[in-house]
Amino acid sequence: MHTKTMSGSNWFTARKGYTLFKRLFGKRQFQYKCNACGELHQGSPSFSFRFPTYYFDVPEGDRKDRTFASDDLCHIKPAKGDDQGDEIFCIRVVLEIPIQGTDAVVTWGVWVTQSKDSFEKYVETFGQDQSSLGSFGWLPVYMPFYNLSDAGAPLEHLECDIQWSAKGQRPKAYLWDSSHPLSIDQREGISWRKAIKIANLANHACSRKDQVA
Repeated sequence: MHTKTMSGSNWFTARKGYTLFKRLFGKRQFQYKCNACGELHQGSPSFSFRFPTYYFDVPEGDRKDRTFASDDLCHIKPAKGDDQGDEIFCIRVVLEIPIQGTDAVVTWGVWVTQSKDSFEKYVETFGQDQSSLGSFGWLPVYMPFYNLSDAGAPLEHLECDIQWSAKGQRPKAYLWDSSHPLSIDQREGISWRKAIKIANLANHACSRKDQVA
């Protein structure tokens, strides 16, 4: 049997053609150089908030009595004597924004409010397969780049559907269609350049260790 082998020059030509094919038709691995540390990061950028923004509205001295917070759940009670105040129930979810031309996404670990009934159901089934369940939520927009509120002004809140997940996985948030940039970006995806800009803004915010992890 005669086996035909590829010469070095032909292999180089084929390899060059394959590289060109990948560049034109394949998806690249997302990477960017961090402005904060100077390192090259590869893969999907991921940022999460340790607590919901409402947690910081409670005076530090009152948090022990008025708040319960874990990695996944947060319950905030109104101030003592405040008959008009509402309890706030939050769960931590994942919000993904596709990066165009790659398989990567910008992943935000954020908090959404829940009704009391939804929160209690979530707690009741926590640790089980919740993938057949879901709820409605409000997302306060406090992420870098997307927070368009003036300093000191109330945050914008976006409506979203929450798809609960399998055991050991956090729920995913899907924003309702709107003209807000965050809703548009989740729906349509963002450019490589925009993803880098957002990632560097989020990395800078990470210096506030009490808020961003």
